[in-house]
Amino acid sequence: MGDMEKLYGEIYAAYKDKVSQYIHVKISNFHDAEDLVSDVFLKVCQKYGTFDEKKASLSTWIYIIARNTVIDYY
Repeated sequence: MGDMEKLYGEIYAAYKDKVSQYIHVKISNFHDAEDLVSDVFLKVCQKYGTFDEKKASLSTWIYIIARNTVIDYY
């Protein structure tokens, strides 16, 4: 496993439960909510190169992605 895959795995393990809880509160359909959780972490992986720790913490950045994913859903 490469360094980036390990990093993504660690991010997923650290934030999956919090992101999942947030989305399940906002989205009543279980399957749609689970799809959105997957979408959030796909976006985190795809956009990780744009993350700037000088602008926001990792948790704040992930929360913004989750919030915007829910907004896009509606």
